[in-house]
Amino acid sequence: MKKNLFFIIIISLLVSQCKKDDNIDTFVLRDYAEQSLLDQEILENFLKTHTYNYDDFIGENDAEIKIKELNANSKSLFDMANVEELDVINSDGQSISHKLYYIIAREGVKASPSIVDSVYVAYEGKLIDGTSFDKRKFPIWLDLANTIKGFSEGISKLNSGLFSQNSNGTITYNSFGVGLFFIPSGLGYFENTSPGIPEYSPLIFTVKLMTYTETDHDNDGILSILEDIDGDGSPIQDDTDGDRIWNMYDSDDDGDGILTINELDKNNDSVIDDTDNDGIPDYLDPDN
Repeated sequence: MKKNLFFIIIISLLVSQCKKDDNIDTFVLRDYAEQSLLDQEILENFLKTHTYNYDDFIGENDAEIKIKELNANSKSLFDMANVEELDVINSDGQSISHKLYYIIAREGVKASPSIVDSVYVAYEGKLIDGTSFDKRKFPIWLDLANTIKGFSEGISKLNSGLFSQNSNGTITYNSFGVGLFFIPSGLGYFENTSPGIPEYSPLIFTVKLMTYTETDHDNDGILSILEDIDGDGSPIQDDTDGDRIWNMYDSDDDGDGILTINELDKNNDSVIDDTDNDGIPDYLDPDN
């Protein structure tokens, strides 16, 4: 009797689970090209119907960006935005173009970081409906190599500022770059989710770039941005020796057993070595 009751309970649970599974929606991965056009329409509609407090950034005022609905006396975000076409490789190996919209509210006075440098920034990220999913009022350090493409590309458009040390040891920053980035999901998280961010969400970021440091992730003597072997402007996925470790993280770029740092300039003449003069520097040439 107890054995029969056990099987009845098991069968009931299985039937119940099957009924629940029947109600689960099937997740369908969207096409990058189609989603890019949809996001472009969503972003452009937002840009054409909104503005920000651009007058507050005249001069060196340290203002906070406030996005608001467009009125008759204001310029739209769309009229002020710059556009950069950026490619994303989909699962089929196709290159899909996406538009990054960005506005420089204040340019900054020093230099701009590369897309893989470390930056000291304050920022806020919002969805199109105005929901804030991340806000850093006080600056933090971020490694741009570990951020979404739209964010790192946007940051690289800003210049850093000046700083001075106060008597109590704190640092004050001024004249730093301030920007707004409007990012399609293909340059963001696409089908993935992140806390507060649903899949396929276009994103809006406001950012202050205080300062940055040039980064050599693998400490091999070559700045990470200079490990862009294919010349596409990014060292991401560049892998000379095919060991599935990108050069920017690989201490032996050509896989010849000799560390890159020991092949760069063996004679210390401040010139990168190319022993056989074949146009391939020794640190990328497994034959040298």
